[in-house]
Amino acid sequence: MNERSQACLIVSFFVFFPALIHAQSTPPATVPAAVAELNKGNLFEGVRQLKEIVRAEPSLSAASFYLSGVYTRLGQNDTAYRYLEAAMKTNPGQGAYYHQLGVIRRREGCRPEALEAFEQALQRRMGKDESEAWRNVGDLYVDLLEPEKAREAYEKALKIDPNDAAAHLELGKLYLDRNNPDRAIPELSSALKLSPALDGVHSSLGRAYRAAGDLPSAVDILKRGVERNPSDQEARYVLGQTLLSLGRNDEGRREMDEYRRVEERISESNNLFQSAVARAQAGELDRAEDLLRQTLRLAPQYAPGQRVLGEVLLNRGKTEAALEMLQQASASNPLNSETYFDIASVYFRVGKLAEASAMAGRALILEEEDPRYYSLLAEIYSKMKRPDDAHGAAERAAQLKSRPGYHAPDPYSADMRRRTDSATVKAICGN
Repeated sequence: MNERSQACLIVSFFVFFPALIHAQSTPPATVPAAVAELNKGNLFEGVRQLKEIVRAEPSLSAASFYLSGVYTRLGQNDTAYRYLEAAMKTNPGQGAYYHQLGVIRRREGCRPEALEAFEQALQRRMGKDESEAWRNVGDLYVDLLEPEKAREAYEKALKIDPNDAAAHLELGKLYLDRNNPDRAIPELSSALKLSPALDGVHSSLGRAYRAAGDLPSAVDILKRGVERNPSDQEARYVLGQTLLSLGRNDEGRREMDEYRRVEERISESNNLFQSAVARAQAGELDRAEDLLRQTLRLAPQYAPGQRVLGEVLLNRGKTEAALEMLQQASASNPLNSETYFDIASVYFRVGKLAEASAMAGRALILEEEDPRYYSLLAEIYSKMKRPDDAHGAAERAAQLKSRPGYHAPDPYSADMRRRTDSATVKAICGN
């Protein structure tokens, strides 16, 4: 997925609240101009403009709110919450803000807090986005193992917006999990009709037809799902099992064999990558490089493997090969701050200071709290004979490093997901 399409996905999360823009005191063109850049797929320019607005006029809550939406989609929940908190202090009582709080809290694993936030959003009215809020409430009740309340929430969402494909899908899955395929099929069929690209819609409808005893319809839907998305392992597995149930053994075995091949390839790729990271952390860079190249032979577009290989090559002094691999990683995932930091490091080493500055700036747009990025920027500015900028960047790096509990992240494991264990959730949620 390219930067434009990923940026559009980010924008889709919060573009529904234009009224928030016009209620502010600054010239009305500023925030709309930044959002227009986001809508055009110019993520970095849009975020840069929004941050300039926040610095120039912190009371403009809409800019902070949009930034919160961006960072939520980037998975930076702490940064997203910080911007949202600023927006809520400046302009309290907005239903959209409470909805965003619910999204952040759910991503952090704080389910009761998320539910409370969504309920606050609904009390303050969400306009045309009320359906999404009820759908999120339904998802939380599923997580909390309260299926009847989840059903009621999904039905409220669909009463407001009968064309909410995701609500149809979740309601259908709920009926399917409760062994009620007759009620699941109409909901899942509606979801498929409204949004054929929705994740899980083909596999769920195929399972529903199979549970209802309509195996030919199950095969038809599941084949369509696999043809549309060959990596849909759930659809392929159910298809193989259904074909075997129909006595179409050759076809069924072919699908099951392909399912197993893909699963084995995924497992092997993951094992190789984890081993490569461990080798790199131990300083065995030659062995790490070999394991990473094996990983990429199995999964050529695996962005974390590309980025870590670029890091290994850089640390082995192979700057040209490192830059080529890191550029591939950036093309595979254009929203990874560590990749831009690594590219900036390569450019700095070879003396391309303008390029290094631009890439470090991109890294900071995506992750603005990493002192390593400011330290590199300070070095770049120093070489560019910009002492004031170098001093400012160095001061910011020192400030971030001095925070209690700071530990420099391991560059090789930077692509691993953030911890979501119970201790971390408790630290965030308080319960």
